[in-house]
Amino acid sequence: MSIIAEFTTPAEAFALGDVLAAHPNVRVELEKVVPTRREILPFFWAWGSNLAAFAETVREQSVVESLERVEGIDDRVLYRVVWAEGTTDLGRILRATDATVLEASGQDDAWRFELRFADHDDVRAFQSKCVERDISLELRRLHTLTELAADGNYGLTPEQRETLLTALERGYFEEPRDITLEELSEELGLSPTAVSGRMRRAESKLIARTLVTES
Repeated sequence: MSIIAEFTTPAEAFALGDVLAAHPNVRVELEKVVPTRREILPFFWAWGSNLAAFAETVREQSVVESLERVEGIDDRVLYRVVWAEGTTDLGRILRATDATVLEASGQDDAWRFELRFADHDDVRAFQSKCVERDISLELRRLHTLTELAADGNYGLTPEQRETLLTALERGYFEEPRDITLEELSEELGLSPTAVSGRMRRAESKLIARTLVTES
């Protein structure tokens, strides 16, 4: 039975910690749902003030080999990062323990991870490897997919759930659609890009929690 574990770690314990400390108004969210064997956490979103300066600070870090701006949506920018060899211990532990990153976000004080493991043994293996590498972790919550399904939310935020349900009720998922993205966005009081991004993240969560059974 799959296990969902929520951890927090001090910002400095994970890559970009020093950058976030220098840019406290910037928030980072890793773009990672299905694990990859070739790259370690290659994409992340950033939003906040003065992202150009933030990106330059990222490029100056010894843990970063290169950083490329992929696209910008409203006030958010998607970056592709190549980490320097041997500098992303937590990322390598995630890969070694077959953990699926459901959510990962960081600010100047801490990183929050929501990870899916095959069973409790994998959770313990992940924790043990972090202890071996002196990575400080605090387990905040441990639950199963069955428990998530029981509350009807599957780990979605209230905003994500509202967006998906509204889209469903208004026929956005019908073929042909009964409502356009622009009309749906107007009803929700958000921009089309914001609604599209919210639905994409919500759909990723639902897929990871209901269809993906193996890492």
